Amino acid sequence: MTNPHVAATATSPISEAYGWLDSSDLKEDLALIDVAQAVPGYPPAPQLVDHLRQVDHSVLSRYGPVLGQPELRTALAKNISAAYSAEVRPDQVAITAGANQAFCLSITALCEPGDEVILPVPYYFNHDMWLRMNGVVPAHLACGDDMLPDVAAAAELITERTKAIALVTPNNPTGRVYPPKLIAAFARLAVSNGVYLILDETYRDFRQTTSPAHTLFEDPCWDESVIHLHSFSKVFSITGYRVGALVAARDLLVEIEKVADCMTICPNRLGQEAALFGLEHLDDWVEANRQVMNHRVERFRRLMGETDSPYSVVSAGAYFAYVRHPFEGVAGTEVARRLLREQSVLSLAGEMFGNDQHGYLRLAFANLADARIPDLVDRLAKTAG
Repeated sequence: MTNPHVAATATSPISEAYGWLDSSDLKEDLALIDVAQAVPGYPPAPQLVDHLRQVDHSVLSRYGPVLGQPELRTALAKNISAAYSAEVRPDQVAITAGANQAFCLSITALCEPGDEVILPVPYYFNHDMWLRMNGVVPAHLACGDDMLPDVAAAAELITERTKAIALVTPNNPTGRVYPPKLIAAFARLAVSNGVYLILDETYRDFRQTTSPAHTLFEDPCWDESVIHLHSFSKVFSITGYRVGALVAARDLLVEIEKVADCMTICPNRLGQEAALFGLEHLDDWVEANRQVMNHRVERFRRLMGETDSPYSVVSAGAYFAYVRHPFEGVAGTEVARRLLREQSVLSLAGEMFGNDQHGYLRLAFANLADARIPDLVDRLAKTAG
C-alpha cells in the first residue's frame, strides 16, 4: 500500500506534457516548438565550462557540508546583500539541491500533516504537489485579472493551522513581477499572524530592472518571518547541476539541516563550484542574458498585439507568458493537445496550475530562439481557426 497522500497527488505536468509527444502525430513539415518547460536554451558560459574542466574532481567527488560549501554561502550572502542593499550573513544561507528542494526543506521543517500553507492561484505546480504529498493543505488564494494576489483575501484564509504564505516572483506560471509594496504587505501580514512568508525568487535575475525586488532584508528582524528561496540553475544555465539556496534564520537552518542530511547529505559539489564561479565571474554574462530574455518576452507581447491574435497575453515577464485561449468552455489541456497535434507546439495547460485556470496556456520562452517567436505567434493564430 503506497502513501495515500502521494497516490492522490497528480503526476507532474511536465511529465504529462512530454508524454503527449508519444501519442501525437506531429506534422512532418513543422518542427517542434517546445515552450513547455522552463529551461534555458543556451549553454553555460564557456569560461564556466573551462573552469570546471580544471577543478580537482578528487575533492569534489567527496561529501561536503550538509548546508553547502562555506565559500559559496559567503559569496551568495555578499551577492544578496548587494542586490537588496541590505546585510545577509553567511550563517543565514543554506545551499540546496535546487530551489525546489529549498521549498521542500522549508515545508518539512515548518509543517506537519493537517497544517496549511497559503498558495496563490495560479500556483507553481511542484509547490502544490509537495504540500499535498506531505498531508499539508494548500489554501488556494485566487489572483485577480492582473495576476496579483490580494493581501486582504489572504488574511481571510489564515487559520490556527496556517504555517506559511508562499509567493513566487517573478511568478511561475504567469511571469508577473510582484511590486515591492505588495511583497512588503504580505510580509507584514505574516508577522502579524505569526506565520512565515516563503518568497521564491528563482527568476529574480530576469526582471526588467536590476533595482531591489523588495525591501524585506532591510528589516533587522527579517529572518524571524521570511524564508527566501534562490536558484542558480536558470541564471547560470546549470539546471542539471541542481544547485539553489535557502536564506533564513540560523535557528531554522539547524532544523533544515537535519532534513537535508537525510535527503541529500550535501548539495552537488560540482554544481556548487559552478555557482561560486558564476557569482564571482559572470555578472556581464548574466546581464546580457537578462536583456535577451526581456527582449524575447516583449517581442512576443508586441507581435501578439500587432497580429490581433485571438489569444490574449494576460501576463508576461522573466521566462513566461500566460495566455488566454479563445475557446470558450474548453479545457486548456484540450487546447494544448490540439496545438501540439495541429501546429507542433508543446505548451502547458492552465489547469495544471489550478483548477480554475482552464482558460489559459503557459508558454516558457527560455529555450525559444528569437527567430522562432513570429512562427509561434502564427501557429497560435492558426489553431484558433
